[in-house]
Amino acid sequence: MTRHQRLGCLYAMAFMLAGFSAPTAEAAPSCPKISYTAERARLQKVLSANAFPRDETAFLLRGVDQQLKEMPQSRLNAHGAECGIQAVRALVLGCVNKTLPEMLETTSRPSAKSGQAYWDKANVSRREAAVIGVTHACRSAAMETFLSGS
Repeated sequence: MTRHQRLGCLYAMAFMLAGFSAPTAEAAPSCPKISYTAERARLQKVLSANAFPRDETAFLLRGVDQQLKEMPQSRLNAHGAECGIQAVRALVLGCVNKTLPEMLETTSRPSAKSGQAYWDKANVSRREAAVIGVTHACRSAAMETFLSGS
């Protein structure tokens, strides 16, 4: 796991656990009103604001969508069922949107090739690898919080 993936995982876990874990003496919090479409548009703006080329943006949005589609509704736990799969997916995007800008600030030579292959693309750029790492970290945190048997 790269430094960026470790940092992304740490940020994502903190975000998800702080925002959605209830004290044991209280009932589970109700889910926030959050829109998948709005969060996805926000991610597109974050990528654009950070000078991602169009081809990288399209690749990353397709990859994020695919990763989120792979979160099965059938595995939602009680809290996840209360929220619904679309809200859980939107929360993952919200996590990415909150975590990604800081991650990109710490990425040296963002357009340099990483030498790594992710999401069926060979030799992704460092900035693409940062987005992929943050996405995986946020998705993992959501799966721990909202899915059974994760």
